[in-house]
Amino acid sequence: MKTIVLLIYVSIFTTAAEKNTFTTNDHVTVEMRSPSKLALAKPGAITFHFIPIDGIHINTEPMFELKLDKESQFEISGEPRYAKNEKAYLDITKPIEFSVKAKSGTKPGTYQLKAKLYYFYCSDKEGWCNRFSQPVECTVTVTR
Repeated sequence: MKTIVLLIYVSIFTTAAEKNTFTTNDHVTVEMRSPSKLALAKPGAITFHFIPIDGIHINTEPMFELKLDKESQFEISGEPRYAKNEKAYLDITKPIEFSVKAKSGTKPGTYQLKAKLYYFYCSDKEGWCNRFSQPVECTVTVTR
């Protein structure tokens, strides 16, 4: 019985989100989870999990930014949610979460959500920092 309940739980929640992994930065891998379905009246969460190589940290200042394409059927609501570690860097054991919702006037249907995620990462040993622009894309079905 426990196995059946677990299988139902896993099937419901793994189909509810789309996972993408981006490795365009040699120093940081980014995993994104986005809702595969989004109700017109309810926001959903897009999360980013950062996996830096040893000796690299992710800054929290300047803050992360997710800029959606101008033609997007979606919009970001509120500030990103994230946790800091003891050095005030990003706590990489927890994701960054952005709240996204369908824009007013969007009709039910399937859309491409295209954006750029901006963040800063730094070398602990060499003392340099770099701003990175990570293109992201996912498919989201807007429902009533």
